[in-house]
Amino acid sequence: MHYSLCSCGGGHFTSSDIQRRIEEAFKRDAELDAKSISVKVIEGDVTLEGRVRTWLEREAAERAAWSAPGVKHVEDHIAVN
Repeated sequence: MHYSLCSCGGGHFTSSDIQRRIEEAFKRDAELDAKSISVKVIEGDVTLEGRVRTWLEREAAERAAWSAPGVKHVEDHIAVN
């Protein structure tokens, strides 16, 4: 799945800042078991890869990615088992 919106809100965020914020959001989300999801960020473009048990978890991971400041684009390659 591929979406292209901007939640930038001004300011500059490094790729590592964005990745850290997404991973922290994963840890806070009770719906999400994110141990098997990897996050890669290059200049605000986020790629999510891995496997989850349910569509609900996949959607929660994508929402968490979009919630991080500086995200411009999310590419969702998460598989549902």
